[in-house]
Amino acid sequence: MDVQYVIDEAFHPRHFGPLPPEVSEAAAQRFFPRGSNIIFQGEPAEHFFYVHTGQVRATIIRPDGIEKAFAFAERGQFFADVPFFQQSNHWYTVVAVESTQVSEFSRESMETITRVRPDFVFSLMQSIAHKVWMLSNQMMTLTFDPTEVRLARIVVEILNRKPEGFRSLAITHQELSALTGTSRVMVTRVLNDWRARGIVELRKRTLCVMDLPALERIAAFGME
Repeated sequence: MDVQYVIDEAFHPRHFGPLPPEVSEAAAQRFFPRGSNIIFQGEPAEHFFYVHTGQVRATIIRPDGIEKAFAFAERGQFFADVPFFQQSNHWYTVVAVESTQVSEFSRESMETITRVRPDFVFSLMQSIAHKVWMLSNQMMTLTFDPTEVRLARIVVEILNRKPEGFRSLAITHQELSALTGTSRVMVTRVLNDWRARGIVELRKRTLCVMDLPALERIAAFGME
């Protein structure tokens, strides 16, 4: 198995290139300021989106009122495509983490796009298939891998998607616990251990990686 492929794409949707002009023209262009809601949990899935700039966070609110972040989407990624094609309601809420520019696709715009750029449908199929692969991979890692390994893979993957040399992540322990599939207490315990070993520094709502090679070695556990 290609270790780097698993680390790079195990927990986040795949990036796609710029939209073809015919696709952009058929879709509605929307801008969402930081902190604004794009999708509400439970509403009909009448649209899906492609991110041009910015970042969004998807969260699920449980019946007891507890909210859990479970996915992010950024430039070059689709979101809300699965419930759209399922013709179901959205099972999560999506909020703009940063000021975000998106293309919004409706059923009418997809009918037009299918006629003029049928190859675009294949890109959507790749996006959805990759998300299915991600879920399968996450189920395996939740079953077999220690919490420290899962957390290291997530942090390494996020850093790999940032500009070269980028080592600081604006992310909370709660968000990391949701992505890792473990408790916030366990995430804090692992991060404190890494801090004691000089692998990371912990600042307010920010994780700074000081020893990336050490983190990559933890992430590669059992994959060599």
